[in-house]
Amino acid sequence: MADQASVTNHASAPQSPHEPASQEPVSQKSLLPRVIGSRRAGLLATGALALIGLIFAWQASRLDLGQIGLPGPGFFPLLLGALLVVFAAAIAIEGRLASSKLASSKDEPLEFGHAQVLITFAALLTVPLLFELLGAYITLGLMSAVLLVCIARVSLLLAVVSSAVGMAACWYLFGELLGVRLPIGPF
Repeated sequence: MADQASVTNHASAPQSPHEPASQEPVSQKSLLPRVIGSRRAGLLATGALALIGLIFAWQASRLDLGQIGLPGPGFFPLLLGALLVVFAAAIAIEGRLASSKLASSKDEPLEFGHAQVLITFAALLTVPLLFELLGAYITLGLMSAVLLVCIARVSLLLAVVSSAVGMAACWYLFGELLGVRLPIGPF
């Protein structure tokens, strides 16, 4: 292996003794996406699913579970949260067993943390915070407009028009056809 100090780059060497050497641009490494091993990515994904299942089960356990013949509003979310935890654990165990069987094989690198995925998660996590405050239609319209602009790269005007049409359809479906009153916010 050649020593770095002994290797000469003639393209960037000074032309004359009085001319300074040109500086090569330093490549900046972007923060996202990060490259991680497929085993670690699998464990992170199953851990996230298990955490979401635990949060669902915890919140559902605070609701009325009802009785055997008549389940309450917390029964199905509790059941789904528990199933999510069980399936996440099964996936993690299966992945761990498969990786131990193939210990001689290399761990494939995966890119983790794409900007579009993070924007979608941020938009989805913002909806519950704004749902009661701004109302269902404004919150869902804002979310759909943000996703259309940031993910689909649609113009702002088209995103606003599309969101307005979608929210009108949502109002008609829930308010008129189903008779469900969604939160309208301060307006």
